[in-house]
Amino acid sequence: MTSFSHWWMHYRMGYLPNQMGIMRRYLNHKEEWENHLQKSKQLIISEVSKRKPKSIAFLGSGWLLDIPLADILEQGLTVTLIDVAHPKRILHKYRNCQNVSIVHADITGGAINWAWSLAKQRGLRFELGHLLSNSEQAMHELTRGLDFTVSVNTLSQLHVHIEEFLARRNLLGDSERMQLAQVLQQGHLNGLPVDKSMVISDIEAEFYSDNGMLSHASPRVYANTAELSQVDKWKWDFDNNHTFNPNYKVVHNVAAYLR
Repeated sequence: MTSFSHWWMHYRMGYLPNQMGIMRRYLNHKEEWENHLQKSKQLIISEVSKRKPKSIAFLGSGWLLDIPLADILEQGLTVTLIDVAHPKRILHKYRNCQNVSIVHADITGGAINWAWSLAKQRGLRFELGHLLSNSEQAMHELTRGLDFTVSVNTLSQLHVHIEEFLARRNLLGDSERMQLAQVLQQGHLNGLPVDKSMVISDIEAEFYSDNGMLSHASPRVYANTAELSQVDKWKWDFDNNHTFNPNYKVVHNVAAYLR
């Protein structure tokens, strides 16, 4: 694919608009998000202090809102930022930083290209085993040789744009939507280096009425986390202004795990 083809694919599938959407949502909910972002940063700093790695990678680095990059760089670590599309502001800010490597990569292991090709009617089929193994392999390759890897608030998002893109084109049934989420998330977890990884992710969304009554909850992570060791959990006041859901305020339950 050419550079423009990649850009167009990421734009059409929602990755680039979502990038700006995240920043807008953060600016609109900065005070409510602060506790969640600080908790994420503090956990990362704590693990780095314990492990004393020389190199660290962040999967789904995005705007670095939840990554204590300045603190980590002060400790002399080599940092790799990995995402499907990095904000231009981040690219510009760290373009000459010798200790920071910026990697553009589909951390699902090719599911984005697969979905794009499927929509173009190139005869591809929905193959769960193929997606699982590719996702695992992507994690192995992207983290090879690194001392510590952090999947930071990205696990629950791996399938979202792919699922929505295919569903809009009637290429994904209801049962397949959940399977897609489960497979991509499981592959992500399976492929993380054992004893050298941490995962921070929202795992459940709670929907509250304006009077504070819990209406319902829905899972955000469908993968099996039994092999992970949970080290912390907290609530994230994700949206109090009905911009995510017009009928409810939304709170995310967040968990942090070691693998």
